[in-house]
Amino acid sequence: MIKKKLIRIGLLSVMLLQILTPTFAEKHALPPIEPVGNIPIIVPYMKYTAKASTNLVIDSKGNATVTASIDGYKGVTDKVSINAELQQYKNGRWTKVTSFSDSDNSHRIRICETTKVSKGYKYRVVTKVTAIHNGDKETKTIKSSEQKY
Repeated sequence: MIKKKLIRIGLLSVMLLQILTPTFAEKHALPPIEPVGNIPIIVPYMKYTAKASTNLVIDSKGNATVTASIDGYKGVTDKVSINAELQQYKNGRWTKVTSFSDSDNSHRIRICETTKVSKGYKYRVVTKVTAIHNGDKETKTIKSSEQKY
């Protein structure tokens, strides 16, 4: 008898938790967090950009492949653009090597370009992505990790 009561109480508790959890989560949604080094920081919500990324890969022959993408919200974002700048660290500062850009009257776009780089330097990509909705622009600048060649 006591066993049955304990089982009923346990099942009712689990059911109650399942019902209340989504309601609690909706009211207490956390803002997006983007790490900087090992320190997480709060990032403002973007209205027209769902996600954006950039990356740099340099192979053993000095071919640097730059990739970048932006995904807006389908049905919301009217136009997207990317401007990716490959930079070299030389004489204590970052200087432009080359840049790649593209735009489209859509909600997403990707670029993938390859160029040669010189040995003995660090490189990175600094990418500016833009999403537009009814003429309202939203821009974000993102950086790849540094690569030594």
